[in-house]
Amino acid sequence: MHALVFHGNLQYAEIPKGEISKVIEKSYLPTIRGLLKSEIPFALNITGFSLQFLPQELINTVKEGIESALIEITGTAYTHAILPLLSLDRVEAQVMKDRTLKEEIFEVSPKTFWLPELAYDPIIPAILKDCGYEEVFIDGEALLFSDHLNSEIKPIKPLYPHLIKAQRGEGLLYLNYLRGLGELKKALKLTFGGKVTLKAVKNMVAIPVWVAVNTTVMLGIGAFPLMGGKKAAKWLRGMDNILLYGTDIEFFGYRDLAGHTLEVGKIVELIEELNTRIVLPSRLKHSGKEFYLRTSSWAPDKSLNIWIKDEGNRRLNMLSYDLKGENAFLAENSDARGWEPLAERRLDAFRAVYKAWRGEK
Repeated sequence: MHALVFHGNLQYAEIPKGEISKVIEKSYLPTIRGLLKSEIPFALNITGFSLQFLPQELINTVKEGIESALIEITGTAYTHAILPLLSLDRVEAQVMKDRTLKEEIFEVSPKTFWLPELAYDPIIPAILKDCGYEEVFIDGEALLFSDHLNSEIKPIKPLYPHLIKAQRGEGLLYLNYLRGLGELKKALKLTFGGKVTLKAVKNMVAIPVWVAVNTTVMLGIGAFPLMGGKKAAKWLRGMDNILLYGTDIEFFGYRDLAGHTLEVGKIVELIEELNTRIVLPSRLKHSGKEFYLRTSSWAPDKSLNIWIKDEGNRRLNMLSYDLKGENAFLAENSDARGWEPLAERRLDAFRAVYKAWRGEK
């Protein structure tokens, strides 16, 4: 059996605010409806802040999916904040603001938690458990590198560097892509099925998200060169008790991946090709494994550098650290510090910092 998670964030760093309605129309509505029509269960992770933009018809559709046990609502940080970069009070505020909204709108109390950018540190499980959560999604590959805790002594090298170069358009594109596919296939052999127990300030059950599996599925259903749904299924066959997909819903119907836009029908075809049963992520079985997970994210090097090293990011992190009030949430939004953020996303956070500092509403 396998599971699916679709992550939605309408503060997405690279999506203009003026296209939010287009994202909902092209991605959210058809993808959620398509999965429900095919009776495929999935977890839906949408940030609390994003809920204000959803039309009532989509809210109603999600509620129907919850009632029919096809949708499992997860919790996350209200404005997709990078939790290890916040004070503990602000971590709790982000977690509870999101949870409260979802309890009001969907009339359910989420039990699983999606870490924005899968950014983690060992105190977060304790706060999540204090807030009523039972399980957390984590980066599976970061588990594999957690036997050594000091990245300055032993830096983490990406498992498929040539695929990353190809995605960025660096060097000889086709050659990097070809070599990257070989690296990706090797990375798949490192994955294992099932939940794990995290050894943390308070131990917590975790559901690994395997980036190599995500990437294989996306390349397959996107019909990339030398890939396709049948080949992806062949690579994944024999793997059980894992998430087949656990990343952005916006790649379906709206946001392209190197010129390829994913379609919900293609993931349905992949599931049929695998001849697998899809369950809600909370129904995946426990592997019996225990791990200490280092402070990490699902960036290629498993670090938090993307959100801290840039000068603008450092300034935002410093200015927003001790803010209070509603504007503090917008100041903490990770997509102002994203992989390749738009200027308008950056300015939203800087404006929120200023308004919070001035005490404006």
